[in-house]
Amino acid sequence: MNTLLHYKAFLPEEDKYKHRAPLFILHGLLGSMDNWRSQAKKLSKFRPVYTVDLRNHGSSPHLKGMSYREMYEDVIKLSNELNIKQFHLLGHSMGGKVAMQLALANASLVTSLIIVDIAPKPYPLWHQKTLQGVMSAPIKEMNSRQQVDDYLKPWIEDPSERTFMLKNLKREGDHFKWRCNLDEISKGYLKIAGFSSALETYPGKTLFIKGEQSNYIQEADKTIIKALFPHSKIITIKQSGHLPHFQQADEFYEIVSDFLDRT
Repeated sequence: MNTLLHYKAFLPEEDKYKHRAPLFILHGLLGSMDNWRSQAKKLSKFRPVYTVDLRNHGSSPHLKGMSYREMYEDVIKLSNELNIKQFHLLGHSMGGKVAMQLALANASLVTSLIIVDIAPKPYPLWHQKTLQGVMSAPIKEMNSRQQVDDYLKPWIEDPSERTFMLKNLKREGDHFKWRCNLDEISKGYLKIAGFSSALETYPGKTLFIKGEQSNYIQEADKTIIKALFPHSKIITIKQSGHLPHFQQADEFYEIVSDFLDRT
């Protein structure tokens, strides 16, 4: 069985940028690499960019286990397969936790780290309602994406988050099917909500990007962020929630591009 993660490469047009340390982008829970296509296209002007479907998401293999170690080892396996020795790493939400755990355990691989709207801590089970709604949706009996969207409204109130969720729908014959492995994701949800760190720290430059209207990164989290990532800074993007790369795409790109150029 092929256990290599599904990915897409975005390469610079100019040769002089093709040999720079590439950027890997890791999506959030119930997302996929497609969520990052437009940002990846723009960011690939000055370096190679690889968007990745994490295990049990998108078109990646359906595998047992959703621990952060299993997820970051998948990413390292992919980088080895691509013969990439060092890389910049960007992760959003769950993907941000994967990125943090990878950098803490394997600092020499990570040139710099960008974490989008998540802190290195356990969270309440905020996605339980979403998982219940998605798993209960009778999608085999539905004829259009609009029907699925209407069904999910009470479960996923944010239209942007619903849009991302609906990207998981695919046609199979005459009915819909979810791309992601919902059974394995829901089984592993307690681990996904958690976060454990040993005594490691990541010594590289780290950028945390917070959505102003999001409550994922709190003032009180700055202590643990500084302890684990001593060379970190936090930038808040106004008029955005948990999806700043989507809700304020231009400002997000400028912040990330500037950070990568400086590192």
